[in-house]
Amino acid sequence: MKRWLWGIGLGVVLIAVAAGIAIVRMQGPAPEQVVSPVHFTEVPVAFSHQIDLAKDLPFMGSAAVDIDGDGRDEVILGGGGDQADVLLRFDGKGFTPIANSGLDKPAGEATFGMAAVDATGDGLSDLFIARSGGVYFYRNLGADAATRYAGERIAFTLDENTSPLAITLADIDHDGAVDLYVAGYIRQDHVQGETIFNAAYGGYSYLLHNNGDNSFTDITQAADLRRQHNTFMGVFADIDNDGWADLVIAQDTGVVEIQRNNGDLTFGSLSNPTSSYFSYPMGIGGGDYDNDGRMDFYFSNVGTTLPDLMVRGDLRPEQVLNKDYILLHNEGGLRFSDQAAAANAAKLGFGWGTVMHDIDNDGYQDLLIAQNYARFPGVKMLRLYRGHFLRQIAPGRFAAAEESAGLQNANFGITPLVSDFNGDGWPDVLFANLTQPARAFINDGGDAAWLQVVLPNAPAALAARVSVTRADGVVLHDQWLSGEGLASEQSRTLQFGLGNADGVVDVQVQFGDGRSQHYRHLPPRSVLSVDFPAPANTAQSP
Repeated sequence: MKRWLWGIGLGVVLIAVAAGIAIVRMQGPAPEQVVSPVHFTEVPVAFSHQIDLAKDLPFMGSAAVDIDGDGRDEVILGGGGDQADVLLRFDGKGFTPIANSGLDKPAGEATFGMAAVDATGDGLSDLFIARSGGVYFYRNLGADAATRYAGERIAFTLDENTSPLAITLADIDHDGAVDLYVAGYIRQDHVQGETIFNAAYGGYSYLLHNNGDNSFTDITQAADLRRQHNTFMGVFADIDNDGWADLVIAQDTGVVEIQRNNGDLTFGSLSNPTSSYFSYPMGIGGGDYDNDGRMDFYFSNVGTTLPDLMVRGDLRPEQVLNKDYILLHNEGGLRFSDQAAAANAAKLGFGWGTVMHDIDNDGYQDLLIAQNYARFPGVKMLRLYRGHFLRQIAPGRFAAAEESAGLQNANFGITPLVSDFNGDGWPDVLFANLTQPARAFINDGGDAAWLQVVLPNAPAALAARVSVTRADGVVLHDQWLSGEGLASEQSRTLQFGLGNADGVVDVQVQFGDGRSQHYRHLPPRSVLSVDFPAPANTAQSP
């Protein structure tokens, strides 16, 4: 009997290995590696994710948040249905738990997504957390309280077939209160398949408008955003520099939606290159990678991993499938072009969360990608993908540099979190990994100059536009984007690489409601904490 069971087990292993080898053969050549000017040192993280993938969707929430206002981000990692969420602090050697976090949750609810902002006006970062059973608001009680956070479920009608998956935040109507877009995915016990394009299928997403007291009204239908379709995530960003937070959405088995904010609590859909085909856009990285003053967006996809036969699903012969990663370059005038192929950022393996960030402080934003799928047979044994650090080696041109940078994560990565955890001016990276330990990498630094900009911790600063003029006249741009990556929250500290332009810089901050702030002659290698300006038309430059 034991010999028979051993034979079955060996057969399963061999099938899994064979499937993994077949996947490897489909990949084509691995991305050519270039030398990275920065190197990372791995440090331990006291958290290993646990989840029952037969009961819950294969996702986990994560966030880099400064919970105590000391200028250094802590990390929050979400647990599976029977695992607590954990709050961690970098102690100089690794990431260790903080006791009495107060992030209690109902039994059996897996934590899928996170977002953070000061929603109460006390200067402390509050949390919004999406779990399999609902969306929760956690008030930051401060260091003197018995627990750091106290939470309650947000009251709104969640469709019976839907799990909230990811959250992005903005003040969509300039009333000073934070609003939420909650991406929804079909509950695990309602899943009928992963390649359904044409049928009415999937969960629902929600636009929740703040009533002014951190209670919320569901305005999805009135905003023209109500639809049944599985959605991985959305990101609020000002795509046309008009001061209103627009919405970029990554649909599963669908398209990228770009919804322009009309300024009246409604949104209008914009055509973009993905409107002409179908794909699997998952993570969203946002930034201005070519320094032209307009926000661009990068999307992961199934990529080179799987053959068309496995992912076309119910697509008809005339319907076009795109498996490549997508880099939507903002051309202005509400128009976008896909530059992924031209940028050498299209032909990659199965990806999840993506982040756009200047990792080496050279003045050009790079791309970070988490990879691997926990449900692929053979992947765990073969360690198929190790994620990517795509350096921008020339304007609009990327190349893989994760090997020489020592920035590789073969675990089941859901998203990278990027923050300067040790306060040395260089971006560090922590990978939130599904069913396995999280992994963190501290940037060893280099010679380039840098400037960090910390926007006010307030809803009105979400999607604020920041321009940094270097000593050589080059102007860099960025926005505070909530929800970038996948089901995650990145640091609200914006990183601007100054490269060799080691002279004083100017900073212009434009808030969505018309207020602005201008800082002149700032020294490099410094941190600017932006003051919230006076009301519009009366702002004074310091």
